[in-house]
Amino acid sequence: MDFKKIIIIVVIFLIFFLGLLYFLKKDTVVNHLNQSLTPEEQMAKDRISPLGTGEGFWDEAISPFREDRTKPYLELLEDLRTGKVNFVWEVWALRRKCKAEYTPDQCNATILAYLDSEYESPDKEKVKDLFTSYFRYEDEYRRWEQPTDLPFVELYEKIKAKRRDVLGDKADLVFGMEESQVSFLEGTQNFIKQSANLPADQRVKQYEELKRKTYGAYYDALVSREDKYDHYQLEMSLRDKELSAITDPKEREKYLNKIETKYFGKERAASLSEERVKETKFHESIAKYESKEKEFLKENPNLSASEKEKKLKELRIQALGSEEEADAYIRRKNIEEAGK
Repeated sequence: MDFKKIIIIVVIFLIFFLGLLYFLKKDTVVNHLNQSLTPEEQMAKDRISPLGTGEGFWDEAISPFREDRTKPYLELLEDLRTGKVNFVWEVWALRRKCKAEYTPDQCNATILAYLDSEYESPDKEKVKDLFTSYFRYEDEYRRWEQPTDLPFVELYEKIKAKRRDVLGDKADLVFGMEESQVSFLEGTQNFIKQSANLPADQRVKQYEELKRKTYGAYYDALVSREDKYDHYQLEMSLRDKELSAITDPKEREKYLNKIETKYFGKERAASLSEERVKETKFHESIAKYESKEKEFLKENPNLSASEKEKKLKELRIQALGSEEEADAYIRRKNIEEAGK
């Protein structure tokens, strides 16, 4: 993954986020519950409710949200503060369990009824206050007339201010993790430009320091969710300049193996190394064949098409090792030429 791809990922994230903001501004809120999955719902699709795991049944009004174990308020609070739980995802995970015919207000009321029945005072009032505050924020946000001519960074700052105006200190519990991720994406763009001439090891170290500092209390939770391969690709991007300067194949392979062992373990790293060796030999075989093909055609211009093809097939099998590989080469070649 080169830095252009990193920038593209950042842009896609910002576009997706702006899409969520637009979605919340829509007046027809019933569609959130009655039609296809919303962006928030899609993100929450495989998440577990912060209120517990498993499913049970209680009285009809609150049974959609009955769980085996509800989290105590202080445990839920700590999970929100450290990013183990994303509050918005969890709200939408609960809403997906509402009956299709419910209005948004009915669905919200059902969630509050569940909280009221499941928690004891004083936790009950505190948990309900968190949910009702978020419901109020959604309502305020939809009515808020946003500036339409601002770049994303400035608009997002206004959104953050709006959140704190409505939610106060609860804004950090509800949106803190998301805001740290947006800050990190913005910081990554600047870091890539400013660190271009740093030694690779130092560059990787400073990148991790930036991530840890920006994510703060959310660092462990967010890193635990990262895809190892994506993280590996990003580190290789940070090391691209240094790797490109290594011309000795053995040293280059040693360099790659060290990084791959870090992310995937010795066994997987060894497997990746073997695949590269096979790939290198394969491309060398193709280059060898194409050189012989060019030489043969130059020396035998008067042969018929069938005679040429017969001889070339023999050369392909000889160079690539089998008739199957020879035929596969022709198929790939035809596809490449058709795409030009």
